[in-house]
Amino acid sequence: MKWNRKVPNMAKKKELTLIATDAELVGDITFSSQLVVNGVLRGSTSAEEPGASMTVSPGGHVVGDIRAPVVLIHGKVDGTVYALEHLEIAEGAVIQGDLHYNVLQMHMGASVQGRLIHSVPEKTAPVEERKVEGIGLVKE
Repeated sequence: MKWNRKVPNMAKKKELTLIATDAELVGDITFSSQLVVNGVLRGSTSAEEPGASMTVSPGGHVVGDIRAPVVLIHGKVDGTVYALEHLEIAEGAVIQGDLHYNVLQMHMGASVQGRLIHSVPEKTAPVEERKVEGIGLVKE
């Protein structure tokens, strides 16, 4: 199975952050394009840019929370995953933690020890009609 086949716009994006097979990164990381973990990452990751993607390769291991629009897991994750757009869990993936997702694709042979929580992205109300809890309408 070609493990990076689902990354959107992979050919168009030029920025790629790679944690190599023989590397261990300790600390939090923020990215805006693509992050591929082939080694070990001990820390949280976050990407808010639409279309940003994170891939944990078959030999990769993440110990910490993941927050990105597109998340593909083929390796091991110990932490909570927040996939804002799409979450794919491949055969052989092992996850210890809750999964928050909008769209989920899970292959046979994947293992998840945690809760699956469907989250629909909130649409923001127009500025003039935005309501703040307990206060009423607020104009910005």
